[in-house]
Amino acid sequence: MKITLLAALSVLAMLMASACGAGAIPTDPAESAQADAPLEITFLNYSKADVVPNGKNLFDNMIDQYKLVEPNVIIKNEIFAEKTSVEFLTKLDMLQLTGVTADVIHIPSYREYALRVRQGFFYPISEFVQAEGINYDSVYSYPSEIDGEYYGVPFEPGIYGVLINKDMLDAAGLPLPKEGWTWDDYADYAKKMTKGSGTNKVYGSFMHSWNEFKREGLFNVVMDNPYVKPDGSSNLDSKYFGEWLQYMYDLENKDKSQWPYSEVIASSLHYRDMFVQGKTAMIPIGTWMVDICINPEAYPHDFPAAFAPFPVFSDGKPGVTQGSASYFVVGANTTSEKAKAAYDFIRWLSGDGAVASNRFPATRDGDLISVLKAKVGDRTNMIDVQSVIDMWTSPNLVVNIIGRDSTLFSEIDAVYNAEAELFLLGSQDLETTLKNIREKGQAIIDSAR
Repeated sequence: MKITLLAALSVLAMLMASACGAGAIPTDPAESAQADAPLEITFLNYSKADVVPNGKNLFDNMIDQYKLVEPNVIIKNEIFAEKTSVEFLTKLDMLQLTGVTADVIHIPSYREYALRVRQGFFYPISEFVQAEGINYDSVYSYPSEIDGEYYGVPFEPGIYGVLINKDMLDAAGLPLPKEGWTWDDYADYAKKMTKGSGTNKVYGSFMHSWNEFKREGLFNVVMDNPYVKPDGSSNLDSKYFGEWLQYMYDLENKDKSQWPYSEVIASSLHYRDMFVQGKTAMIPIGTWMVDICINPEAYPHDFPAAFAPFPVFSDGKPGVTQGSASYFVVGANTTSEKAKAAYDFIRWLSGDGAVASNRFPATRDGDLISVLKAKVGDRTNMIDVQSVIDMWTSPNLVVNIIGRDSTLFSEIDAVYNAEAELFLLGSQDLETTLKNIREKGQAIIDSAR
């Protein structure tokens, strides 16, 4: 769907009508002086199809619980995109051009968070962190500081493993992989679980169209920003880029065991749908998929699933995996009065609020295992709970999060994705692809100096 500024302005008008212009300067100066009047905070987010048994959206339920904590704060939930976080960000970026967004905004990843911090989208919350007397890094394991300021807090941390259709695994006579299995093992499993032909073909592997899957193996061997070294120089001559792209190409074209990339992008195939519809046996993905696996009412399927640890690539180490979290931020144009209330709300969402709603807490002291068991409840026939616990509690677990040089990362990532796509589609050989990535990436690094 093409998003225009006019459309963004129309949405803005609706938001202002329903939220009294949240994020903008109040039209009535006396509004903020009415200490006894409930304070209204608007909350802009995307629907992740999180519908719980009572039929409400996840955040509607969390807001209901927050009323018990802060009865004098009214949170208005504005779902800004029903389908994907990509759609949400497109609309958010257009809306930002008007100078008004919301008091609290849900951002789907650290990368998108860091990029928009530098565009001035968010309100710095360092003063509130300091006033609360907490050490951010002691409370959270996911980064927030950019150029000496904090702008948000993480929500629902996840780690990556390989989600497997257990019926297909059993039918192939294969055991659930353990920590230390390799990407070569993954390829072998994918071949053995590929079956059928034509429209009825089930592929052993599916990798989504997100940029990260074109460098997925690198999360196990290159810590933080894969493109730029800690000293600011280029890492684009690393052998791992070419090895991984060749690996992906061979899965599809040599082994015939992975969904063709051309079909993935042409038909906008989604990893969630491909898995629950039984069209693939395995997907490398995050632990948020537990919610999908245990909810056959919203995502019809009748097979159990299990998680295998993240595979080891080339010179990688067992236990090192990709990490993910979304972020709650305070909107840049929020009034100072609302900013503090917004901060209190996002702090609650990331910790106590998450636990109360059976969501994985982002705080270091959060009890992930208890939340997991409560989340699954009696639906242990739908997910192998122990397989998830084994990943989370591994003594070797190291969560690799991309945080360094976020602006450079985003710019180079766009180049890398475009060139890698040409190779995966068969339009460009690997040597040319890697040469273009190195040269274009270096140009971006040089221009930033």
